[in-house]
Amino acid sequence: MNSNATMSWPIIMMEDMTKVFRQSGVETRVLNGIDLNIHRGEFVVVHGPSGCGKSTLLAIMGLLDSQTNGVYCFAGQPVQDLKLSDRARIRNQEIGFVFQSFNLIGDLSVFENVEQPLSYSNMKSSQRK
Repeated sequence: MNSNATMSWPIIMMEDMTKVFRQSGVETRVLNGIDLNIHRGEFVVVHGPSGCGKSTLLAIMGLLDSQTNGVYCFAGQPVQDLKLSDRARIRNQEIGFVFQSFNLIGDLSVFENVEQPLSYSNMKSSQRK
């Protein structure tokens, strides 16, 4: 396959994606008919008023939650059939989030805060430094 062709495919592709929460017989539709393509190297910002579904969308994009209906493909692969271990590997190696608040661990130095997530990827200490 031509590598230029794969570069044009979206890394994240969502089609008619919905998320519905059900509790005590009450349905709350949080996401409704989301269509979204994000290509490798694109910078994307998700913003909106409180309660509009931003965190739910990011949780699904980050493979922490699943959609109720629709299609979500990450790097060309439908995610609904991924094992938990595959989801964790993709989060560890492929997905990154920048949070509004820094979420730093107060007892660690800046260096240690940056180094901490790298240790989860089995990167050698010398490489992390």
